Amino acid sequence: MYLRRYFRRIIQSVPYKPPPLPIKLLPTADLVEEEHTPHYKPQHFYPVRLYEILNNRYQIVTKIGWGTSSTVWLARDLHQWRWLPPQYVAIKVNASNYASQESAEKELRITEHITKASPQHPGRNFVAILLDSFRVASPGGTHICMVFDALCEPLWMLKRRFEGNIIPLDVLKPVSKLILEGLRYLHTECHVIHTEKQDLKSDNILLSLRNPSILNSVAQDEMNNPSPRKQLDGRDIYLSRNYWGLSPDELGRSVITDFGLAVHGDGPPNSHPIQPEGYRAPEVCLGGDWSYSADIWNLGVLLWDLFYGHGPFDIPPDSCGSGSTDEAHLAQIISLLGPPPLDLLSRGGETYRYFDAEGQFKTPELIGKKDLVSMAKEIDGDDEMPLFVDLISRTLRWRPEDRTTAEDLLSHPWLT
Repeated sequence: MYLRRYFRRIIQSVPYKPPPLPIKLLPTADLVEEEHTPHYKPQHFYPVRLYEILNNRYQIVTKIGWGTSSTVWLARDLHQWRWLPPQYVAIKVNASNYASQESAEKELRITEHITKASPQHPGRNFVAILLDSFRVASPGGTHICMVFDALCEPLWMLKRRFEGNIIPLDVLKPVSKLILEGLRYLHTECHVIHTEKQDLKSDNILLSLRNPSILNSVAQDEMNNPSPRKQLDGRDIYLSRNYWGLSPDELGRSVITDFGLAVHGDGPPNSHPIQPEGYRAPEVCLGGDWSYSADIWNLGVLLWDLFYGHGPFDIPPDSCGSGSTDEAHLAQIISLLGPPPLDLLSRGGETYRYFDAEGQFKTPELIGKKDLVSMAKEIDGDDEMPLFVDLISRTLRWRPEDRTTAEDLLSHPWLT
């Protein structure tokens, strides 16, 4: 055992040493990144420091992101043999408070399930796969750490690369197909519904790197130009280094990430509230059961947002009046799809809030008139535009059972 550890130590990668360079310190009174989280408490976040080594294997080289209950770091895998190019991974370090800990445990279990469900399935390449996991302790508790391949920019950043903040159809087509491949894998092989409060949207779909050696450049840039940070007692809070100046041809496939609030689709019916404004499926607004088709609704909203610049059901300013957001959202759905089927209304426990006994919407003054074809013509006169609109129309349907599945959408003429 001793000889094996000794042998590994002399042939594995040598840790970087922190560079002796001046560091830009941020004012301690200013909120930085995760400090903007509602009800933020610093003791719940593990105090990661650059160049520390986690789990006797991963050396932190730069911060690349943060969320309401985690921070994300680029790390160098020291188990890579020293004569080979450096190997980098992304590590999600979860917070330790009860709610975050419970969510992290659930995310770990469901991500392990997704990773192992069907290793040979082609769609597995388009979802985030767990490489490793471990726990670290701090005075605030225990933190679950999850290791993934390092990805680069999310789809909302890809939008910014194009004029008008919209993605042309010839670029959107391959992106759409790969998202659908990932969804098909989740639905048919893993029996997992991605949609929950962190639903299928442009924040949660990231692009891979065609050339992973770019990550070494990111690490070297951190050494040569240390990230600004705020220094507090017992911890530093760093600015993320998440813009890497990549050219379009350095971007790879799209990958569905973040399964912290995903659910199994083959269990008891789901009816609890999910999805943020603009993405909420009608059955969710009405308090009915929802399943895989909620992901399909989200997909339609997402693709339209990437193509058009905003979602098909975005609520105009000041249109809510004194009513609820769901009321205004349902009005937007009616504006596009027409009145809902009565049988759908009968399934919802919250239908009475928005519709009378005859199925009439209680606030008709909120209803407008719009259609996807006219909206699409404002953006693109491409010959393929009608096919794209047809695909979207198959995802945005009142009845969940009327929406086309991910598997069938992959055979749609726009994608073939």
